[in-house]
Amino acid sequence: MGPGQGGCEGEEESPLQVQLREGRALAALGWWELLRGLLVFALCSHPWLQQDPEAFLRASRRLLGARLWRALLSVSLWGHFAVGRSPAAIEELSRWLRARGLRPMLALPIEGEGPDGEGEAWFEQNLGAALECVGLAAASGPEPAMQLKVTALLSQRLCEKLSLRLAEPEGAGLNPEEVAAMLGGQVPELTWLSPAENQHLGRGLRRLEEVAQAAVARRVQVLVDAEMSHLNPALTCLTWGLMWRHNRGGPRAWIWNTWQAYLRDTESHLAAHLAQARRSGLPCGVKLVRGAYLEQERGRARGYGRCLELLGAALARPGPGLWLMVATHNEGSVLQALRLSPRPSPNVSFAQLQGMGESLGMELGRSPYLARRAAENRGALGGARRERELLWAELGRRLRPWRKKDNRGGVA
Repeated sequence: MGPGQGGCEGEEESPLQVQLREGRALAALGWWELLRGLLVFALCSHPWLQQDPEAFLRASRRLLGARLWRALLSVSLWGHFAVGRSPAAIEELSRWLRARGLRPMLALPIEGEGPDGEGEAWFEQNLGAALECVGLAAASGPEPAMQLKVTALLSQRLCEKLSLRLAEPEGAGLNPEEVAAMLGGQVPELTWLSPAENQHLGRGLRRLEEVAQAAVARRVQVLVDAEMSHLNPALTCLTWGLMWRHNRGGPRAWIWNTWQAYLRDTESHLAAHLAQARRSGLPCGVKLVRGAYLEQERGRARGYGRCLELLGAALARPGPGLWLMVATHNEGSVLQALRLSPRPSPNVSFAQLQGMGESLGMELGRSPYLARRAAENRGALGGARRERELLWAELGRRLRPWRKKDNRGGVA
């Protein structure tokens, strides 16, 4: 972090700033984890992998063969960014994170169309995976959380149609109570949908409700993920129905919505969301993200800085029970957000991708601010130069332990 990031030039750096700048928390990594991180970020800097990661992985599989490809992937990209392939591996990683003051958040990284289109069998299979994710999250320790994509359980094409209808002056004829009623088993009879679409909507809502019921029963918070921007009106509408059913009965927000900071209209939509939660007396959980689809959609705002503007706006009107999560691995934005967070004091936490921003996460794990997101995301494959620099610095400290520290705790 350079001068002026998180502070003014000439100001004395706080201990937290020094630790973040120098990546001292990486001392908690084992030798293999450190070397694997350097290998992975070297791969991530390769133009082929940055430009088209899926094509790169397909080509490498054809070249190496499936068995060798899987073995190499498990000790490189998969091992670094993913949480594991078995409940035992997930439990081990959860213990490792919690021992360092971090909280894991599992994700079901399924969205969009299945390999053979959007048949009901594919969505039912995803339902089983989502329920398994609930169980794994519940077993991960106190205050468990998971992330869910609506289009894993409901047709993306139907979400597109619902979003377009919501944008019309007359809207879709849906409010939170009506969505909640359909989640509770009322048969959808929307006149602008075909009988087959109404039937699929009913099945998709049943799947969403089944996951929500299982999560609440096991005290797992569900953060409904944002997806491509043209789908988000439908996702927010359906999330409101889940909030109406499951956030009303207690002090905690079991169902959260996600907002992407790079979209121009996010501030107005977030303000309306918080106002509606206040009017309804609903505990409200909000996750702010720079935007996982920023590259695909050619973001129209300032990314991390936009997250801070929205965080400040949310903190200014907290409502009856507000929980906020800021997903970022940018040091400057975290330091600025920490200055904002003491205001009317909702619960504010920070999240990073598994394998990204390790020094940031571990350092904040020593304070009471951090929640952990553990999920795969294509956007994590780029922009890793800073993390790689910190990993090399940590390797240098281990190989040259005789170097003396200066009076700020840094290396002379």
